[in-house]
Amino acid sequence: MTEPTPGSRSSVARRWTGSVAAYEESFGELCAGTVAPLLAAAHLERSTGAGIRVLDAGTGTGSVAAVAASYGAEVTAVDSDEAMLAAASNRLPQATCLAADVTDLPFPDGRFDVVLANFVVNHLDDPRAGMAELSRVLVGDGAIALTIWASGPSVMNQLWDDVIVASDAVPPAAERLPADKDFARTAAGLSELVAGAGLVAVQVRTVEWLLRINPDRFWAGPAAGIAGIGSVVTAQTPQVQARMKQQYDRLVQPLLVASQLELPSWALLASARKPA
Repeated sequence: MTEPTPGSRSSVARRWTGSVAAYEESFGELCAGTVAPLLAAAHLERSTGAGIRVLDAGTGTGSVAAVAASYGAEVTAVDSDEAMLAAASNRLPQATCLAADVTDLPFPDGRFDVVLANFVVNHLDDPRAGMAELSRVLVGDGAIALTIWASGPSVMNQLWDDVIVASDAVPPAAERLPADKDFARTAAGLSELVAGAGLVAVQVRTVEWLLRINPDRFWAGPAAGIAGIGSVVTAQTPQVQARMKQQYDRLVQPLLVASQLELPSWALLASARKPA
């Protein structure tokens, strides 16, 4: 499986720097599929958002923060990647955008009413420290919602696996997180991670959506080295990279509808509250 798997390091799974445009038109579109349910899980809606202090941790290009800001929330968006943060800043003139590591946030305890993290903790080198920080900056009785890619079969993961096998690509060796920092990328593992940060009323559910995207746009992400499949692509010789693209073009044919790739997608969504 080429997407983030239990124990894979963020340095392998995520290579955003210099690839913001490629990310935004490929995996950015994919990750946007959970924005609406993420905000709803934190009870952040257009009718309730005015004046709510929201942290969007690991904002990327700002898709979550943009919707929260449109609800009238007072949004702070953080990311450790300067290029991503610059893109978010351009998109979010009304928000505060800061360079920060999720495992070491520059905020006092209880600073935010709502904390959001869309596909962030699964990329951290220390997910438990990241969850502890997200909990620390949340006010008592505040809400948190986050998503992760889970281990297990999916149409996308099968597509990447088939591309690798068909092109005779050799994936680089995966580094693994220390057991005391890692968590199982399952519903039970995510629930334990969230509860372990002192949060209560933990709920974890599966979110499903259909990504419709031009297949060449979607390939732009792996070609730029983004995500687990990107680390495989960029580790190959130019000849093997070309073969991977050829096999991708062949293998996506059954998934095309009116020349668009239709990719059934799913992720885990956790919500919780901090004790008052």
